[in-house]
Amino acid sequence: MQNEKGVIQYIAVIIIIFVVVFLSQQPYFRGIGKNVYNQAEAQVGSYWAKASDWVRANVYPRVSGEVQKRGEAIKDEVNKEKNAVAQNIWEKIKNYFANIFTKTTGAQVQ
Repeated sequence: MQNEKGVIQYIAVIIIIFVVVFLSQQPYFRGIGKNVYNQAEAQVGSYWAKASDWVRANVYPRVSGEVQKRGEAIKDEVNKEKNAVAQNIWEKIKNYFANIFTKTTGAQVQ
């Protein structure tokens, strides 16, 4: 019974969404849509500003210090990996040309 109730609710929501989409495309609802959009934009804008201020005041100070501490460790690890990759590439290039030289001249390169 509970499962059937949920399916019926989902179907009702889908139908409502289809009706809203259909009506939003009709020219005689254009003025209503603009009014609703402008009202929603003003309301959401105020919530967005409040949320942005809250994040700047409460979240950013906590996170920025932690990021700065961990950033140095990550930077060091990235540099180590970068140097290891560069060394590996250089070894492969050196071996490639050494093999070409060995095949061409017959002398063994170390």
